[in-house]
Amino acid sequence: MVFGDYLDRGDRRKISTTAYPYEQIEKIISENKELRKVNKELTEKVNELKEYKEEKKNFKEKSEKYLNSLKRVQADYENLKKRIARDTQNYKQRSMERIVRKLISHYDDLKRAEKVIEVIEDDESVRKGFQMILKNFGKLLREEGIEVMESIGKPFDPYKHEAMMVKEDVDAPENVIIDELEQGYYYKNKVLRPAKVIVAK
Repeated sequence: MVFGDYLDRGDRRKISTTAYPYEQIEKIISENKELRKVNKELTEKVNELKEYKEEKKNFKEKSEKYLNSLKRVQADYENLKKRIARDTQNYKQRSMERIVRKLISHYDDLKRAEKVIEVIEDDESVRKGFQMILKNFGKLLREEGIEVMESIGKPFDPYKHEAMMVKEDVDAPENVIIDELEQGYYYKNKVLRPAKVIVAK
């Protein structure tokens, strides 16, 4: 229906109506169907986008969860690597210390033997040969990071020295080492074996 011309311009107004032509009605119906179809397709698209948005949100949450798990696993792996490296280094250190303790024990035996040879051996070449062996052995120890500890005349240090005896000595200050019963050694600036000493009283 459409509005026609006003029939009365007074207080009372009347509107005349005319019917749409049939072709226009068919066109409107067809357009309406098309609009409904488009509306349905758009609604489906909107629903798909909503589902996609929800899936994207879930995927993001899962990705963050997996990423955090991966970071934790990676951190645990790095910590494990460091601990294995540290344990391996400590094991090597302890193994090497056991070996060098045996070496310095043999070195002490050689030095004691040297004193005996100086007393009982008349052959100068034998003494010099033994001294050469002892010198080379000492050089080998130094190359491996082993150093002789100098104790006599030093203040007693319980971290470096083991007091075997306390002796009165008027010429020495109290708590100073006056004699050494067994020499001490360092291994890479760490006390390998404390010196056994006599301390002044």
